[in-house]
Amino acid sequence: MSRRASKRSRRQSKEDFEDDDDEEEEQEESSQNNIMFSQQAPEASQSVQTEKMSDRNNLEQMGKVARDNAVTSLSRLILFKALEREPIDRLKVVKEAGLGFYRVTSAIFQEVADRLRNVFGFELRRIPKYMEDRKSLPARFKDRYYVQNSAADTSDGAHSKAIHSVHSGSSIERGLILLINALIFCKGESRSDGSRWILGRDLYRLLHRVDDSIPEDPPAQGSARSKAQPKASRINESNMTPNVDALLEQFVHWDYFIKEKATEENFSTQTLEEGDVLYTMGPRSAIEIGRKQIIHFCAEILDEAPCPTMLKEVEVDMEEEEQELEVYMDE
Repeated sequence: MSRRASKRSRRQSKEDFEDDDDEEEEQEESSQNNIMFSQQAPEASQSVQTEKMSDRNNLEQMGKVARDNAVTSLSRLILFKALEREPIDRLKVVKEAGLGFYRVTSAIFQEVADRLRNVFGFELRRIPKYMEDRKSLPARFKDRYYVQNSAADTSDGAHSKAIHSVHSGSSIERGLILLINALIFCKGESRSDGSRWILGRDLYRLLHRVDDSIPEDPPAQGSARSKAQPKASRINESNMTPNVDALLEQFVHWDYFIKEKATEENFSTQTLEEGDVLYTMGPRSAIEIGRKQIIHFCAEILDEAPCPTMLKEVEVDMEEEEQELEVYMDE
C-alpha cells in the first residue's frame, strides 16, 4: 500500500470512529429525553347492566330483520360517539337511535356490547364500582357507558403510545390529563367518601409552575377569555402548548374530570371567591388511567416510593369489588 493510500485509510478510520461517537452521544441524549414511567392497570370497570326478561322478549318480537337493523343502528351511533370520546348515556343514546318506544334498552345494549367486542375488540363498560358508590358522584354518571380498547399493552405502553402519537395534540392532551389527575391526588382536599377535589385557582397556579406559558389564574366569569373558550383551539400549534382554558372544559365534557361549584359546605378550608369551582377525577380517567398509575406517576416524578397509604386505599376498593362480584356470580 502506498504512503498516500495509508494516510487516507487512517483518516477514514478516524472519521468513522468519530461518527460512531456522535451516534452514541445522540442515542444517549435521546434516551435521557425519553422519560419512561411504569405502567399500572386502570380501575376495573363494570359490564353492561343485566338485561330484563321483558326487554329481551320485546326485542325478540321485533323480528329478525328489524332486530338486526336496530342493533346495527345503535352500534354505529355508539361507535361514532366513542371515536369522538363522547360519553354514552344509555337511555339517551337509545332514544337518539329511534328505539326508545320499543322498550328493549337493556337487551339491545347487551347485543351491542357483544357486537363491539366480537367485531372491533372494544368493550362497552360502566363506571367503576367504587366510584359508583360515592355519595359525591352526580346522578348523571350512574348510567354512563364508555367504549374501551381491550387490546393488551406492553410494560412500556407501546400500544398506547402508538395510538396517541398519531396526532401530537392527542399526546399532549393525554399528558395534561395525567398531570391534572396527579395534582388532584397530591394537592386536592380529601372527602369522607375517598374522593379528592382541587380548587380551580389552585390547579391553575400549580400548572403555571410546571409551564409558565399556562395562565396563573382561571378566566374570570364573563371575561373575554372566558367567552373565547368554546371557539379557541385546544393546542397552540406554534409552540405545542395546551390551551388549559379550552381543554379543561373539554375534559369535563369527556368525563375525565367532574366539575362542581365551590361552596362553604363542600370546600370549607379556604376563603372562596365568586365563580370558584372544584375538580375531581372523572369516570373516564378512572377506567383509562386509574389511581395506581397516578400514584406511581407522582412518586416517579418526585423520585420517591409510591405512597403505601394511597395504594392500600386502592387495594381495599379492589378487594371489596372482587368480593361483591363473587357474591353476584354465586346468586
